[in-house]
Amino acid sequence: MDLLELKHVLRKAQTIFDTGEMGAIQDSASHAELMNSLTSRCGPVASGSPPREASISFMAGTILASKVQAFERLIWRISRGTILVRCSDIETLLQDPHTGEDVRKSIFFAFYQGEQLKSRVKKVCDAFRATVFPCPDQPQDIREMSIQIMTRIEDLKTLLGHTQQHRQQVLTASAKNVDSWTVKVRKIKAVYSLMNCFNIDTTQRCFIGEAWCPTQDLERIRMALLRGSEAAECSVPSFITPLKTNDTPPTYHKTNKFTSGFQAIVDTYGVATYREVNPAPFTVITFPFLFGVMFGDAGHGLVMTMMASVLLWKEKVISKQKDMGEVRMQF
Repeated sequence: MDLLELKHVLRKAQTIFDTGEMGAIQDSASHAELMNSLTSRCGPVASGSPPREASISFMAGTILASKVQAFERLIWRISRGTILVRCSDIETLLQDPHTGEDVRKSIFFAFYQGEQLKSRVKKVCDAFRATVFPCPDQPQDIREMSIQIMTRIEDLKTLLGHTQQHRQQVLTASAKNVDSWTVKVRKIKAVYSLMNCFNIDTTQRCFIGEAWCPTQDLERIRMALLRGSEAAECSVPSFITPLKTNDTPPTYHKTNKFTSGFQAIVDTYGVATYREVNPAPFTVITFPFLFGVMFGDAGHGLVMTMMASVLLWKEKVISKQKDMGEVRMQF
């Protein structure tokens, strides 16, 4: 953005100093008249002494278009009219690098005499957060600087174009592997989440985990650990050892695809304690009967039958969907 603003400043300066006589100032008065007005404001010239030749310096930069009037008014007040300000709006909108919004800015040229007025102009520019650019006062220097800025802008545009093209190629190539990467990350996450449930032994060579499992599934767990150790080519195979404890085991009800729905309904009212009779098998008969008594309507029953048939037909598709939410999973 600074390079674009500097380009507009140099372009405006070219029009002002193209003749080498400060053409913009001559729109209102000649160079000599401006010098006389400055001399009269500084005090009368001594009689018999020739008028002193004073050089006029300038400061160029950009400022928000909405602050131009306040900027000119404050410059006038602090200098009592000895500083001449020329402003010109930039036709194109510029993008703010901090906010990303399009803003409208104006170019300003402040002509002054002396270091004291220069310091005042500098303080006003800092107060209004104006951007001040170094600008030569000779047409040839302005042209050379403009050529350098334009060349640098073109180089940056070419670099940005190549960067965006390379980024697009990288993203396109990465998009083909996103699904496989997602699966790998989820597997790694699942492995590390499970490893966090284990403890490290004193030798720090293996993990020790304690868990409850059905007694009838002990042999299946041993075989699964053995197959996992062989597949991972572990030097020390994994094993399971039953432990004696006085803690009350958690309740486990073995269900299948048909009875899992009825078991979920019973668990909403309360979970049976360890070795307590599970009422879920009785609800397999009583729940459909009571449901039919409450909705004793043939039309309603037909609609429910049709919906159940659709769910059974789409069972495999629905079962493969993940993260459907608890409410949707109930249906």
